[in-house]
Amino acid sequence: MALSRFMLGAAKITLDAVFKASAADIRVHNVERIPAASVIYVVNHFTRMETAFLPYIIFKHTGKHALSLAHHSFFKGKLEKFLHKMGAVSTKDPDRDLVLTNAMLTGNMSLIIFPEGQMIKDKKLIEKGKYLVYNAGIRRPPHTGAAIIALKSEIIRQLMKKLYNERRMAELEIFKEAYKIEKNDLDGVIAGSTYIVPVNITYYPIRARNNTIKRLVEKFAGQVSGRTAEELEVEGTMLTRGVDIDINFGKAIRAQDYLKKTTMVRDIIKCGRQTCFDEFTSEKTVKKLSVKIMQEYMQSIYSMTTVNHDHIFAYILLIHPTSSIPDYDFKNRASLAIEKIKELKLTSFHSTLLKRNENIGADIFHEKYDSFIEEALKCGLVKLKGTNIVRVNSKFTPTYNFHNIRQDNFIEVLKNEIEPLKELTGMLRRIMIMPPWMVKRMVHDTFSKLDLKIFRTDYKKYYREGETRTERNGAPFFFHNVFNKYGVILVHGYMAAPGEVRLLAERLYAAGYSVYGVRLRGHGTTPEDLAHMQWQDWYESVNRGYVVMKNAVNKFVIAGFSTGAGLALLQAAKKNEKFSGLISINAPLKLQNIKARLSGPVSFFNTIVKKFNMGNGKLDFVPNHPDNPEINYRRNPVHGVAELGKLMKVVEESLHKIRIPALVIQAANDPVVNPESADAIFEKINSTRKELVKINADRHGILSGDELDEVVENIIPFLKKVFR
Repeated sequence: MALSRFMLGAAKITLDAVFKASAADIRVHNVERIPAASVIYVVNHFTRMETAFLPYIIFKHTGKHALSLAHHSFFKGKLEKFLHKMGAVSTKDPDRDLVLTNAMLTGNMSLIIFPEGQMIKDKKLIEKGKYLVYNAGIRRPPHTGAAIIALKSEIIRQLMKKLYNERRMAELEIFKEAYKIEKNDLDGVIAGSTYIVPVNITYYPIRARNNTIKRLVEKFAGQVSGRTAEELEVEGTMLTRGVDIDINFGKAIRAQDYLKKTTMVRDIIKCGRQTCFDEFTSEKTVKKLSVKIMQEYMQSIYSMTTVNHDHIFAYILLIHPTSSIPDYDFKNRASLAIEKIKELKLTSFHSTLLKRNENIGADIFHEKYDSFIEEALKCGLVKLKGTNIVRVNSKFTPTYNFHNIRQDNFIEVLKNEIEPLKELTGMLRRIMIMPPWMVKRMVHDTFSKLDLKIFRTDYKKYYREGETRTERNGAPFFFHNVFNKYGVILVHGYMAAPGEVRLLAERLYAAGYSVYGVRLRGHGTTPEDLAHMQWQDWYESVNRGYVVMKNAVNKFVIAGFSTGAGLALLQAAKKNEKFSGLISINAPLKLQNIKARLSGPVSFFNTIVKKFNMGNGKLDFVPNHPDNPEINYRRNPVHGVAELGKLMKVVEESLHKIRIPALVIQAANDPVVNPESADAIFEKINSTRKELVKINADRHGILSGDELDEVVENIIPFLKKVFR
């Protein structure tokens, strides 16, 4: 088949420009699985975009152009010639089989086939345990065409190889002429092999919106049909507003392996007649083998679905035994599922789902959840009743408009997409039959153990004799008062450990409150651990504490000391209504030590030194003289101070978002934190109930000694008021 190199080159340049200009992010996985041989790619079909960008992706990674089968209705007028030049083959082309077989025998081009035979907008493929595609009002099996082409081309290859080895050149010439095999291609045909490579394409998120592309089409083409409008809203939004496109290449299926189980090649040779090939390849053996291969590649395609947050949310919503589910319970079950999912033998997860810290407490989780609920509300699939999410059951009927389902019911589409993943759906179903109290307990236990495991791993990795303090000092802790439903999350300061806030925690526990002492990543071990952490790592540590406390008590406040207070302020800014109150103790917006202002330039200098291997010029640590030498590090990583500076900037910019009751405590003569920080915090937060307390102290570490009594004397009345 003669392709136009010019047109293909122009198409590549165009697609390069389109994807650079678009908000779509194409992520390609496991290209190393593609064999250097004749390949048929079998791909799930959800959008029209795939027919354009998949050949582009394959060529980019393999250097081979790909032919693709297209419905015969597209081959009309000038478009027919264009499609031929771009490598499209009509399903009713009389030379179809010849063109495809030649490509597989020579390996000069690959082949792309969509076994569903059409776009599957509803992603409904499983019915009574079988792969079935909706078409013209009925359900039919996926096409076996890819398997038949692979089998027939491999049978021909094996015949030609046998004829060549037996020097039966006259008979060999018949096959060469019949399948347009050039003399230069013969060695490759004999030595080659035909493979089928399953490919899965997953899009995230799926949202239907009016967009620039749709408006442009309507401007120049006028009013479009409802079907076209749906496709423009869904696929145009992917390009203009952003979508992650994960392309997973599966394990290659070798056609020869299936032929080894039959006597077909031997029998054709034995027959000795030219007509034997057609007789044998059209018989039930090939058809039977093709069905087996089809089942294998369909299972492979859908086992590679890139599981994302929306899949979890959609399945939970649809299989919940009642139409109404409390918001907190919804999030708890989703959080537990996300943690459990990493234990399953699934092949592909969305990048945001793989990170341990992205759980019910993390902002990314809330962003994904809020986006899902917002879209469900827009489509009328759910409604809000107080703090409950209510499923509108009338929207989830067995019948729907196939061509509008992506627009009208994206939740059904998402549920269908993961239905083939039996291990995943089984786990989700088990979670959904648990009573809410059990889910809360499991979430609490899961994240308590996770937090402790992270600490012990870091402790073992960075342990340094004579410098690392005790595990008790560095480990997160939980004082649980089962008779009181109120709690406090306590966050320690920079270069310290949970041991720094333990005395305060004990006093609060004695007053009847549950207390969780957070351990910030990089702390409680050695300065080397802290030296490669970012402030976001500290923030995510607090998120885990949030999960633990939320699933242990009914109401709780977020409190912190020094850098921990900065993190508490940021938590309050981002999760306002989740906390009953906020306590900030010696939070740093400004530092007293002028040397701290140099940390940014010094850290940058260190990066330059490392990059250019300049040796002794690097300054990693500076001495530290802490108030609590048994807790705090005695060496201060310069990088850590730079991260502290970044955190202070983010905190200051977020203060105006705080609306919950707040208690701001500051040592009047703090030698570390400029006391003006407290005044600025108090002024900038938008809480209607807020208190500022200055403690007469000339040291930073006021959570010990006489100063602790005064701190507690101010905190206890505040807690009583906010928990009233």
